[in-house]
Amino acid sequence: MNADERRYNVGIFGDTGMVGQEIERVLKGHDRVEIVFQKNTRREEGDLGACDLLFLATKDPESMSFAPALLKAGKRVIDMSGAFRLPKAQFEKWYRLEHTAPELLKEAVYGLPAYFKDQIAQARLVANPGCYPTSVILALRPLKGLVQGQATIVATSGNSGARREVEAGSNEITYGYGRRHKHVPEMELYSGFRADFTPIVLRSVFRGINTNIKIELAEALKTVSEEEAVERLSQRIKDSYQPEDLVFIVRDDQAQDELGWGTGDVVNTHKALIKVRVDEGFAYICSMEDNLGKGAASQAVENLNLMCGLPRLHGIHEAYHTNS
Repeated sequence: MNADERRYNVGIFGDTGMVGQEIERVLKGHDRVEIVFQKNTRREEGDLGACDLLFLATKDPESMSFAPALLKAGKRVIDMSGAFRLPKAQFEKWYRLEHTAPELLKEAVYGLPAYFKDQIAQARLVANPGCYPTSVILALRPLKGLVQGQATIVATSGNSGARREVEAGSNEITYGYGRRHKHVPEMELYSGFRADFTPIVLRSVFRGINTNIKIELAEALKTVSEEEAVERLSQRIKDSYQPEDLVFIVRDDQAQDELGWGTGDVVNTHKALIKVRVDEGFAYICSMEDNLGKGAASQAVENLNLMCGLPRLHGIHEAYHTNS
């Protein structure tokens, strides 16, 4: 077999959870990867020693427990928890846990391919981003110098974000609001803006994130028309991403639904859709993605591709609709 046809053996810790199942689903269409090991709280199957790379679709304590031994054994790791996304002091403050593997924090690479693809390709340990932070960072990070102050963020997520199936009745729950949610420091660290955050879980919806951000315009944008400000903000976001990033600026008057673009346009895709409006000196930015896909599993597979020297979207096309 030629080097450019090599197949990679991977394993999944936590394969029966929402994210673990979604990683497995994405990898079924990946012709360069074989799942040879699976582990959960009830069973362990396959050959761990044969794995080139492991996904940890586990909770923070388990990830901190598993990762050191796997790395010591020469494996590469993509962790889906929050265990390796933040410096030690921030992690312990916001997650209310002692960090039991702090020696790994300096080498962990934040797994957002649009910004860190070169580092990801060389990494032993990748910290896959949170689903809410992915939607915020993709929208806000490009706008330094065009907006200012604190971002006010309100986001809805399907019930899979809470690791649960859809409930029969409607029961929308606001939780961890203000500056209490553990994803706040991750949003701030990688977007470059201070944030308050209100997450709302939609118990009767399975997947999809709709993140809405309000932030003050920089003084220079307050002197131009609202239409020009929208154009400059939109163009900055467009210019910040490459085609493989699958981040698209959209306008509601071009949507199929008369109300505009929504989560139905991103669920079961690997896309992020962003729309921008300006009113009375503030930018209003809506950022949408599939929380199980681009916010978790398909982003993790994109990281796998980078780590294995494969095209970034290899295998993801087969699992998700990725065209614009």
